[in-house]
Amino acid sequence: MSQKENEKLDGVLEAFITMVGPRLLLKPAEKALEWLVRRFRIHEYNTECLVMTYLPYHDTPQFLALLSILPPQPKPAWRFLHPYIQPPTNPPRRVIVYTATNTPIFFEALQNYMTKVLQAGHQGPSLLTFWSTVTTQAIDGILDYSTGSREVKDQKTEELLLRILRVLNACMRKSNGADAVTACYMIVIVLVTKANLEDKALDAIMEAVILSRDDETSDACLMCLAIVAEERGRVQLPPAIGRRLLKIADLGRALVSLSKGCRVDRLALGCALTCLEGIDGSEKKQQSFKDIVEANLLDDPQLSVALSGLLQVVQRSERSSPQHSQLIDFASALSENSNTGRIVAKVAQQHNLDLESLGLVAGQSLTVNETADLDDEDEEMPDAEEEEKTHISILPPEILETSFLSERSAGSFQDTLALFEQAVSLNRPKQFLDAPPLQRNAASSKPLFLSFLIRTWCSSSSVKARAAALRATASLIKSMDQPTNLQHVIPHLLYALADPSAIIRRSAAACASALSASSQGSKVWASSDLYDTAFPKASQLSPEQGSEFFTAYLVPVLEECVMDASFLITSLREALEGLHSKGSKNGLKSATRGPLVAFLATHTASTPLLALRLRLLPLFRSSAKSFIEARKSTVLPMVRTWCSESEAEVTQRWQYKSTDMVDPDRTHLDALLPKEAESVQLVHEIISGRMNKERTQLMEKAFDWLNENFRKMKAESRLEAGQRLLDLALQESETGYKALSRGRAVETLRNVRLDTATLVAFIESVPSSLQMAEGPPTKKRRRTSRNEMARAEFQTPDEVSRVLRRLTLVLELIDSSNPAEHTALFKNLFTALDDLQQLKQQSGSDLVYLQSLIFSSLTPMVNRLKEEKESSQAQAAVRADILIDCIRHSTSPQVQNAALLLIGSLASWVPEMILHNLMPIFTFIGSSLLRQHDDYSAHVVDQTIAHVVPQLASSLRSKHKNFLIGVADLLLSFTAAFEHIPLHRRMKLFSELARTLGPDDSLPAIVALLVDRYPNNKVQHRFSTDLIVSFEPLAALQTFKGYLGLIEEAAGAKYQRKTSETLFSLNEKSAADFEQTLNNFLTSLADLASEDKLKNHARRAFKRRTDATVPRTVFASIVETVIRISKSVKNQPKLYQSCSSVLGKCLDLLPTPDLIKSTELLLEKHDREVQIAAIKSVEHRATTVLQSDKPSVSSLVEFIPNLDRLLQQADDTDVKRIIIGCIDSVLGRFGKRDTSAVAAVAQTIAGSQGLSSNDNQTRILSLVCLTSIIDVLEEEALSLLPSILPVAFEYLGAAIEEENVSLHNAVYTLLANAVQRLGFMFSRDYLIPVFKLSQQSAVGDLDEECDEERGQFLEKVSQHLESQEIFTAIKSTWSNALQQGSEAVEEQLKLMRSTIESRTKSQLVKASSTLFGLLLDMFKFRDNVADSDDYDDEEVGQLEGTLVDAMIAMTLKLNDQTFRPFFSQLVDQAASSSITFYKFVAAFFDKFKAIATQYSSYIIDHASKLLTSLAKEKEESELRAAVLAALQKTFQHDQEGFWQAPNHFGAILEPLMSQLTIFVPEQIANAVNPAIVELAASSSSSTDNHREMNGVLLKYMRAEEAHTRLATIKCEQALTERLGEEWLGLLPEMLPFISEAREDDDEMVERETQRWISKIEEKLGEDLDAMLQ
Repeated sequence: MSQKENEKLDGVLEAFITMVGPRLLLKPAEKALEWLVRRFRIHEYNTECLVMTYLPYHDTPQFLALLSILPPQPKPAWRFLHPYIQPPTNPPRRVIVYTATNTPIFFEALQNYMTKVLQAGHQGPSLLTFWSTVTTQAIDGILDYSTGSREVKDQKTEELLLRILRVLNACMRKSNGADAVTACYMIVIVLVTKANLEDKALDAIMEAVILSRDDETSDACLMCLAIVAEERGRVQLPPAIGRRLLKIADLGRALVSLSKGCRVDRLALGCALTCLEGIDGSEKKQQSFKDIVEANLLDDPQLSVALSGLLQVVQRSERSSPQHSQLIDFASALSENSNTGRIVAKVAQQHNLDLESLGLVAGQSLTVNETADLDDEDEEMPDAEEEEKTHISILPPEILETSFLSERSAGSFQDTLALFEQAVSLNRPKQFLDAPPLQRNAASSKPLFLSFLIRTWCSSSSVKARAAALRATASLIKSMDQPTNLQHVIPHLLYALADPSAIIRRSAAACASALSASSQGSKVWASSDLYDTAFPKASQLSPEQGSEFFTAYLVPVLEECVMDASFLITSLREALEGLHSKGSKNGLKSATRGPLVAFLATHTASTPLLALRLRLLPLFRSSAKSFIEARKSTVLPMVRTWCSESEAEVTQRWQYKSTDMVDPDRTHLDALLPKEAESVQLVHEIISGRMNKERTQLMEKAFDWLNENFRKMKAESRLEAGQRLLDLALQESETGYKALSRGRAVETLRNVRLDTATLVAFIESVPSSLQMAEGPPTKKRRRTSRNEMARAEFQTPDEVSRVLRRLTLVLELIDSSNPAEHTALFKNLFTALDDLQQLKQQSGSDLVYLQSLIFSSLTPMVNRLKEEKESSQAQAAVRADILIDCIRHSTSPQVQNAALLLIGSLASWVPEMILHNLMPIFTFIGSSLLRQHDDYSAHVVDQTIAHVVPQLASSLRSKHKNFLIGVADLLLSFTAAFEHIPLHRRMKLFSELARTLGPDDSLPAIVALLVDRYPNNKVQHRFSTDLIVSFEPLAALQTFKGYLGLIEEAAGAKYQRKTSETLFSLNEKSAADFEQTLNNFLTSLADLASEDKLKNHARRAFKRRTDATVPRTVFASIVETVIRISKSVKNQPKLYQSCSSVLGKCLDLLPTPDLIKSTELLLEKHDREVQIAAIKSVEHRATTVLQSDKPSVSSLVEFIPNLDRLLQQADDTDVKRIIIGCIDSVLGRFGKRDTSAVAAVAQTIAGSQGLSSNDNQTRILSLVCLTSIIDVLEEEALSLLPSILPVAFEYLGAAIEEENVSLHNAVYTLLANAVQRLGFMFSRDYLIPVFKLSQQSAVGDLDEECDEERGQFLEKVSQHLESQEIFTAIKSTWSNALQQGSEAVEEQLKLMRSTIESRTKSQLVKASSTLFGLLLDMFKFRDNVADSDDYDDEEVGQLEGTLVDAMIAMTLKLNDQTFRPFFSQLVDQAASSSITFYKFVAAFFDKFKAIATQYSSYIIDHASKLLTSLAKEKEESELRAAVLAALQKTFQHDQEGFWQAPNHFGAILEPLMSQLTIFVPEQIANAVNPAIVELAASSSSSTDNHREMNGVLLKYMRAEEAHTRLATIKCEQALTERLGEEWLGLLPEMLPFISEAREDDDEMVERETQRWISKIEEKLGEDLDAMLQ
């Protein structure tokens, strides 16, 4: 069997094996597999599938049976079974799990098998359970046993994912059934809980899980999704997953039910968040959200997230839309729930949402009450009686500080603030504030009271307390009698106006309004003791400046500040920068802006409140003129001080931080400006560790600042920063601050966009190899061997390592910085590439990575430089020698590919530099790159061909050099690597090469080189054909021409061999090798020209052009070249013959008309080989030309007379054969186009040059050709028969004697065709001899093919000749057939039957007299062969069966009037003793049934007499069996009561019953009893007949012979069984005899009697014992 057939068989067998897998424990499945083992040895050829099918039953006896037949040395996947094979032992489950865990090949095989089974739908519960449990345990083990670093574990996890996710994707589908999908869920759960997977992978798994869900697997799917959701980092579900989850009916109820078995809170939260998308227009989503929220599936933080999202949706919705109203109603309904209402209120408070403004009321009482309390100007004091009753008095403690804004007052402030919050909660803030310790009465002169209120609203206390402080401040300002300059309150009011809480902003706005309206005195409040140090007078505002700030800026923007917390800082910075127009309401004068900036900056730097500083610092992120001085004197020192503080000092400042405070380090650094040199310097000091090495978080933020602001820095600052970062990135410390800064420096360098100047500085900072100690001087380097360089003295390894580290980082940065934009680096990179050659020696490494980086940077630079007009300097920097050195000496494909791509790019830019170094390139491509299987290598070769080869070709042609010699190295390299090039790449590669070089020049050389290197190679031959066909048709002819040109040059004188010598190195070959090479070229060309694909392609060159001059010219050149070659090698027969073959094959390339014309010319040359080749080409063409191709058909028909003339003149036997074969091919297809020419050539064929030739092969070809001629001429061929048939009979007799199969079959083919076409001329004079010859052939020792040909001839005879003639001829040759043997007789009988079957009734009736005579003779067959030893009983029986079949076929076509006389005659002749006759009668009665019953009257007497005489013969008789069988059939089909008539019944009864007396038990059982039973059944309505029969039987029951009694009992049993109660009506007469038989002396009789009694009782339903007694 071929490989494809084996693969198809394997597919069928494995499909069946997997199908019976679920039923493996059933006996039918075992039997079927046992048969497959014996028939197809599936245990050897399908081991994997068979073992996998049995593996789920590894603990059963069936598995032991499998182990006993497995090979003793199993494959690696099944090696774990080796210990259990001898003796067979059941492997435990733990061994299988351990193997799956530790043997990837077995794990992969298991998964592949499961995928295949599920795709076929052959899975069963046992297999699914086994697969899922083994897979889950294996995954668990693989992940548990993963050791090593984090990277190693991640790699192992990734490998596991690649192996298992593919399988899950194929198996986890609805179509595989619920059991398979549930098994996959179990595997997914183990995988996600054990492996540390990223959200992206988990999302993909969740999507696959949800896609596989159906109603049956819904619960398991949700459980799996819930467990996966617990492992995700993000709560929000991917949209596609969320949408599918929401389609599940009663999702909330399903999650509640599932929550009893596993955690579902994250999945529920994800579903709730998904509901929020489009919830405003979807009632279903609203209901789902409500169900999840109210189902107690979420804890308070999760509920907060869900409700926060809902409030955001409400806030974003359009207020006037219907959807907004619907959302309000939905949110209000949720708020009515006590639990959700509480969470809604809490969320609103955290996010400073005004629920009332949103239209929500429920659940907002706390916020409303707070607001009401805060908005109350007059506090309602409790009655004195009530106060006395409650005895509650909250007063501040004793206070020693003068100001709460000093750092020392932090502890005292916290104590006081706690009491103040209690007072506020009891609605008694006024009582608390009026207490003496706070010195409210001296608030205008002392800072204590106001500083407490200021620090309170700047603290992290409750909104209610902070608002109360602001309200109290406003009240105080309003109540001041004398003017007081409260300018130091301004920064703190700005803090409040930027507070996230809208309540605080409103209170601050009211306080600012009150302060703006108050009188500003000259004395500044708390100017000396507000902070620990006195506030600098130079930084204080004048009253006018303060008043302008309020009137010109602050008061106009108060409303915006209340609306937006982020408005103030941005707006104020713009105002201080002077960006607002002069006429605007919030414009500040330039004289005021500077002092105001200094004032605010001083407060920001002086305040002990970190929150205040952090909120005001963004104000100073400006380089405007008004900010310069303040930044320099205050802001930058403040930032520097902050950055220089220790970790402990920073922690102290954070001791009482606000919950919404931003990152202080980041806020301080954000105050720095990238274009400010001092700022950049400060960042440098931070990242280098010169300022503070303790604060690593600060360093991280500094690097973040650099990342964001690097491009905004000035050029010199960027350069300096880049160099500092590079130095930091190359630090060698492995731990501590330096290690962290090094990592962040590298990260920053990779993230920022580096300019050209910086990159140039980077690469120039790398020490050159010239600066390092090396071997030979520069000038001598190229003349020194690499070994000598290796012996040079080098720097220490540490220095080399440092250089390589710096160079690696620099090259990585260049590679990631879009190198095409930095062409200034071009020369530096080539210098670095040159230096790498020295560093490779010093480091002992190939430095593959560094070289690849340089190449990947140079290539885009070259592409960019090509577009520039002036690039001469860059061209001068190109070093092609270095690139070639990299290709030749590097062992890395990556480096070689990159270098080749660069060379390809350079070839079109600086071609002269590249073309001088092509030899190493082509050598490398041929020896290495072409052999790679990856797509990237193919891309590299394609690019090299596309860029380098055109330049080479152009250069050669421009210099008028020999093209093929110039590209010889290239072609030799490619063709030498041909067998190593991957199959899928060969055609594209060589076609592209030929197309690039020009197919007219290169394609012949490529084909010739392939032939020279791989002669007689089928792969090469097929490839060459496909390669030529891939070009234009004319190119195919040009290829033949060029190919022959190379052969002609090679076959010429040595001094003339230039191109051929360069390509094929012919001078190095011996004479024999040289001749063999030329012969290979010629035979390969002939083979190519004989390819149908190539011929059809070449012919298109003549069809596509109206003017075929060019292709005809090319073809003429081809023919001339072949003739010249043949003349030059005429003394070398082998080559000369090959040339003739090439000529013939090339002629076959022509269209048919041109081929005929060329052939006529060639035939005139009288060259035997040329004639043979030409005629063969015409013969072959005749078999392929289409009937619709009229020009070709006409040319072939017109060529027939030429062939006739040539045949008449031919003396050479081979030429005769070829001509006759050609004539047959042409005549067979197109002879009817010119019958006159055919008739003429027929006489020649039938004459001495053809049929009468002495050559056997010529005779055979002539017979075949004459067969075709008879087909063509039909009746016109009558004149040929008298001359050709006797010769044919003579040849047939000789062929039979000599066992010449070909001649035998050719004669019969001719005869069959003559009978079919000219049957009316085929008289008995021809039939009788041919029948006798056929009989000799039948018994001859010939093969089956001869039997088939003879059978076809006889079939044609039976169909096309007169039946009278056939029957006469058969009768005439019957005796001869009997003498020849059974095979001859059988063929005659079959011919007779076939003739009968093929005739109509009327035709058969017409020939009936002849046929009857023939049949009467044939019925004497047994008598004729009785004395012959050539026939055995089996053959006689077989022949009788054929004769009977023929008789039945005849009977079916005759009417009663014709058949009855013949039947009567046949009875008279044969009925008395002929076995054959009674076999016919049995078949006759069986076929015609009741219709033929009356014919029984003809045989009654004969049968009775015959049976009477046969009863005396006690032995077994074939005649008796035949008679009884015939009688049984007539009894059986009697429907007219024929045998019921007394005269008929009585005549046959006694002779028939007498057969019970013979001592042949088997014949009695098989023939006698069935006949008696059928006779009784045919007389079922005649009791007298039954009584008469029973009387005979009862007489026999008392016979003396035991065998007669036994036969009679068995007959009674059969009658009882068949007739039942109808027969048992005679039971009273039988009872005495039965009783006697029960006591018979013979044990067998007694036993059979008892069996008969049992049958009687079964039929009657009563016991006979009483009757028998």
